[in-house]
Amino acid sequence: MAGKIVADQLEHSTAGSVDTQFVVSGISKGYCHFDQTAPSITTSLNARSLTDSVTGYGKVNWTNSMSNANYSTTTGNRSFNAIGSSEYVTGLLDDLNNVARTAGSWSFISVYAGTSAAAEFDSNTAICSAIGDLA
Repeated sequence: MAGKIVADQLEHSTAGSVDTQFVVSGISKGYCHFDQTAPSITTSLNARSLTDSVTGYGKVNWTNSMSNANYSTTTGNRSFNAIGSSEYVTGLLDDLNNVARTAGSWSFISVYAGTSAAAEFDSNTAICSAIGDLA
């Protein structure tokens, strides 16, 4: 068992302990805060690189793959006023129509939609996280 730590609880020197089941499952195994206009990663955990395909489309490549392609993602992006005074919403979504999700990467599309227009756009502030088990 060289190089392996086996424990049922982890203890912080001042903050108490936590059961290892919460560390192993149920927490984010990676996140990526990025600027698609650059494109560049602002800060991340377990994100190796960002691939910019075309306007609004891209991929976050994980350093350590998830155990399979069925992990959960949470997302968000910063809105920008591209359609004048119209109200609109933005979304950072799975791009499952064009690219199959893999254990090693998450493909996305960034869109805005309002009462008068809708389109893909490159967000200058976007974030995603991967929740599931690592391979």
